[in-house]
Amino acid sequence: MTHRDLARTRANGGFTLLVALGVVLVVTMAVMLSYRVVGREADTQADARRQKEAFFAAEAGLAEGREAIRMRTSITDETYIATLNTIRLAGAEVVELGLAGANPPWYELLPASAGDPWNYLRLTPGDMPAHEKQSAGGVAYEDYPVQNNVRYRVFVRDDVDSDPVSDSNGLIWVAAVGEVLNRDGRPTRSVVQALIANQTGAVAYGPGCSVAGCGPDNTHNNPLDSRAADVTQVNTLPNNTPP
Repeated sequence: MTHRDLARTRANGGFTLLVALGVVLVVTMAVMLSYRVVGREADTQADARRQKEAFFAAEAGLAEGREAIRMRTSITDETYIATLNTIRLAGAEVVELGLAGANPPWYELLPASAGDPWNYLRLTPGDMPAHEKQSAGGVAYEDYPVQNNVRYRVFVRDDVDSDPVSDSNGLIWVAAVGEVLNRDGRPTRSVVQALIANQTGAVAYGPGCSVAGCGPDNTHNNPLDSRAADVTQVNTLPNNTPP
């Protein structure tokens, strides 16, 4: 082989090596980009799931808080003065940073403990019945996920009426905060609230013509009806039964 042929062979080998390195670089970049896209999509789906869990936890806390207010308030009370006073005397005013000194003040409606005011929606093997820890054939599951990171807090405060610390119009706010803890960053939170009033009498709602003066069975058999139905002409459905 001549000196010229040897130099040409070395040049071709060097060009092939550069092409191979370029292909490896492009493939590596494509794999890394795909990995980032997949990871971002997984993070988005996980965040959406945590947002729903936090919202459902807040809704559960709000329902529990409204029931707690109902049980603490007499059916004859037209305001929440006695209820708020009982909560205030129990030392439930929130003094944490961001809520302390509010006017009207915030009160912890469902305090959990002195060290941790959060209420947890835990689901552990000890809370599960035996049939949920085994298959339909009776084979026990070796492992399954548990829920320890969902929690909520419920607050109550008077609405902005004439007196910031004593209810005068029979309306108060109940607010619930749902939170899902995340090991990789800040927790995901959701806040819901409702303006509630104490109903002193029974209220019944029903479909049909009851709102127009009809009776509870959707007929005009109602002693409070001011005008009975006109039955001078009654139309019936035709009988389509074959002979």
